[in-house]
Amino acid sequence: MHPGRLRIALIGLALLTACAAPGQRPADQAASGPAQAPGPRGTLKIAWATEPENLHSKMAAGSGLNEFFWVFNSYLTYFDFAGVSHPMLAREIPSQENGDWVVNPDGTMVTTYRLRETRWHDGAPLTAHDYVFGFEVYLDPELPIRDRVPENLMAGVEAADDYTLVVRWKQPYIGANTLSFQQLPPLPRHIAEQKYRTQKANFAYGDDWTTEFVGSGPFRLERWVPGSLMVARAYSDWALGAPKLDTIEIRFISDTRTELANILAGEVDFVSSPGVRAPEAVVAREQWAGRAEGYIRSWSRQPRYLAFQFREVPNWQRAVTDLRVRKALMHATDRDGLAEILSQGFGKAANAFIVPNDPLAPEVERAVAKYPYDPGRASALLAEAGWRRQDATAPLSNSAGQSLDIDIWTTPDGGGEQEATILADNWKAVGVRSSIYIIPAARQRDLEHRVSFPAVSTTARSAPLDNFAFTSAHAPTAEARWQGANRGSFQDPEVDRLFNLAMTTLGDRERSRHIIELHTRMSEVLGIGMLLYHAEVLIARNRVQGPVGEVAEKSGVSWNIFEWEVTD
Repeated sequence: MHPGRLRIALIGLALLTACAAPGQRPADQAASGPAQAPGPRGTLKIAWATEPENLHSKMAAGSGLNEFFWVFNSYLTYFDFAGVSHPMLAREIPSQENGDWVVNPDGTMVTTYRLRETRWHDGAPLTAHDYVFGFEVYLDPELPIRDRVPENLMAGVEAADDYTLVVRWKQPYIGANTLSFQQLPPLPRHIAEQKYRTQKANFAYGDDWTTEFVGSGPFRLERWVPGSLMVARAYSDWALGAPKLDTIEIRFISDTRTELANILAGEVDFVSSPGVRAPEAVVAREQWAGRAEGYIRSWSRQPRYLAFQFREVPNWQRAVTDLRVRKALMHATDRDGLAEILSQGFGKAANAFIVPNDPLAPEVERAVAKYPYDPGRASALLAEAGWRRQDATAPLSNSAGQSLDIDIWTTPDGGGEQEATILADNWKAVGVRSSIYIIPAARQRDLEHRVSFPAVSTTARSAPLDNFAFTSAHAPTAEARWQGANRGSFQDPEVDRLFNLAMTTLGDRERSRHIIELHTRMSEVLGIGMLLYHAEVLIARNRVQGPVGEVAEKSGVSWNIFEWEVTD
């Protein structure tokens, strides 16, 4: 397809998605409790690209896995597509007005969550004691917990009674009254406590977290065929009432072309990013043109970036720890061209780790340091750092005759291989030698391997503020079994300080100032190298109603899967 036509098609796609998707029930209707409506009905067939290692959101990580967590788990609150919070397992949102959120003069706080009466998937009551147990587990340094925020900001968690949860905070935290996705999720004490007390070394492993998982979400696990599919069944005793769908069949299809072929052939009803992206959306739109067989929604909220390696690892190419070299690499990268190619003209270059539609995004954009494509500036910075070329075609070398090698690690998802190839070509133009390593599927969950890249690794991450994982607290360590999203182990005391202020300052104006300062500092020290915003998409057949895309605050298109339905 001609590039110009492709760009036009994608612009049309964006307009189409604003009006062509079936209507959805407003999220706040669900939050008011079970509606008097027909019971669950119909089967929805989904293809998702990644099979999870387990189904508990604090003990698993990987691109695309958040979708499963929304299906089988529930949280105290959730955010709708507009970023408005609603109660889920909580009966209401704690507030200072109703006395459930107390801010003390010394900065400590107390939030009280009053819980709905609901049950685990095995019928056992879900109580405040399950949160108390979860809090103990999530802060246990001997366990491979994915992220200990915000639990590490809590002084304690108590059960005033079975349905009253009291959270005591060491310091202010802006999300204290809206604990949501992956934040202090309940843990089934009646199943897991004995194992935790007696077999801690094996606690995070076994059938309890996989094929025998007992969750709290709108759907319960009925069957899991490893490497093939998963079947979920509506849970009628769920906190907000039974979901609209009766059955969800989730197929694990890692190949993008196969996912697209399945949705176009009607073998599945729904696919989404990261499995498919803008190029697949264009193909689907063309295939469905005039036939009205399905619809597409698109959004941008997940930036791709370069993680630089700041930790000593095997074959470490420590040149990347020199700020001048990192700046040179950014100036040597044609990020506008990268966005044009990878997102088919729909994405754009990114300058900061912030959601594009965040109200503060324009101010952040004005404040941060920019690194426009400028090979001449890149060469000057490299020379300043001691890397020069004998002639315009020679590779860079230092006074010891060593070449400047910057290897690129990536994964196939999100166009990683194509992205790495473009980066290597850009950098070769200024004399940098790069080899590309595609992390094989068999090693993508080997966390120690993932964090051992010698120079740079390309990756993506959703960009709400509480997902900013570039502080010392998020650096992976052997003691934590290499958990930690700060894979390059970047550390800067000022970034740590500003992030803490951004997450703990309750006044809107002052907090906004800290957020802008955080992004400005991050851009100046180049803890990561921002690349572009990808176009995220979902592609669904017309029989499916309810999906709207990822929300402003939390990752995963299935955040409202309890509202999805099929019309035939």
